[in-house]
Amino acid sequence: MAKTESEVAAALDPSCPDREMALWADAHRARVAAVGPCVHLRAIIEFSNYCRQDCLYCGLRSSNAKVARYRMDPDEIVQASVAAWRVHKFGTFVLQSGEDPGYPPEDLARAIGGIKASTNAAVTLSVGEAPDAHYRLWREAGADRFLLKFETSDPDLFAALKPTTTFAARMGRLLALRDMGYQVGSGIILGLPGQDRISVSRDLLLCAEGEYEMVSIGPFVPHPDTPLGRRVRDQGQTQASATALPPARTPNVRATLNTTAVARLLTPMAHIPATTALGVVGRQDSVWRGQAARYLATTGAVGGDGRDDRNGCGNPEYSGDARYLALLAGANVLMLDVTPWKYRNSYEIYPGKPGADGDELADSVNSAIREISRLGMSICNGRGDSPKAPWGRAAQKGEHIEGRQPRCREMELSVRS
Repeated sequence: MAKTESEVAAALDPSCPDREMALWADAHRARVAAVGPCVHLRAIIEFSNYCRQDCLYCGLRSSNAKVARYRMDPDEIVQASVAAWRVHKFGTFVLQSGEDPGYPPEDLARAIGGIKASTNAAVTLSVGEAPDAHYRLWREAGADRFLLKFETSDPDLFAALKPTTTFAARMGRLLALRDMGYQVGSGIILGLPGQDRISVSRDLLLCAEGEYEMVSIGPFVPHPDTPLGRRVRDQGQTQASATALPPARTPNVRATLNTTAVARLLTPMAHIPATTALGVVGRQDSVWRGQAARYLATTGAVGGDGRDDRNGCGNPEYSGDARYLALLAGANVLMLDVTPWKYRNSYEIYPGKPGADGDELADSVNSAIREISRLGMSICNGRGDSPKAPWGRAAQKGEHIEGRQPRCREMELSVRS
């Protein structure tokens, strides 16, 4: 039984590749049993890149003068949603922005109402901390869910990374959202300066304790035009003393997959996305590709482009996007960016986001469907509500199970010995 931080920490670091792959397989089985075998495709519209916060790693931070700021008006948001809906009947539209004090809450409410009137999709908001009155207004307009990561459960680390807010304020907002009837998502950033397996285990146990409907595990990818981005670039040089934080760990795919897998075992009924940041890290870190090919061979999935690519030693390597591998290690949600092209490259919370390369939306959707099919899975129908909610239990066969999520103290991490 995973009751202690040390037990969760041990699960995060399997002692050999075979145990690591067994962890991924256990998480995938838990995912299929709890929330079904299909994958939810969700559409993101990044409607404003203004932000009042000044986080040390985010490209949208208020003090970054290099950002070309923009705001989409409500009609543009609805038009982008309807255009995407015509290409694919997305179950959810995620409206995401920085914490923009200049965006009228009534305008966002109008955009929410327009999407609900024009599609059958759910609406998730990811707009940060806001007053109760704004949360209520958006809920009344039809918003179904809200994603607000706490990022780290260490209050001191939180304060160092996010000097314009507090950990207590963030947790208070999560409680307020739950009280207002939102399906609430939260999560963590993996690889932050000063993090270790014990602190990550605390983060995951807090996710389980919060019983969130969505849990997100994103690797740390600082933007180069931020204090931590410059520090990573100039590691060991003068920028290293720009903050009091210890060095950040280099993000890697396998650590992210292990953490995603443990998150699934601790929160079996949560929706867990294969994050965009994982796709970025997967292009920077090639060490994982050989083990990915071995794992895919054990599952019977083809993966990649259907070929056994070979490295210089003649060993098979997976050539695909790391996000798709996460779908076989506990994740069950994939996000596609449908922000209009004239804005998309300006929403650079970190560099190299997938989907910012000019592909047509239909091509992106078809590519995702093909890759998911090659991995032996299909796309979910419907809105993708939490199986814990009454409306979620009415979803199609194979998408959910009945009942509430067990609390973390009741869950067993079934890592094979």
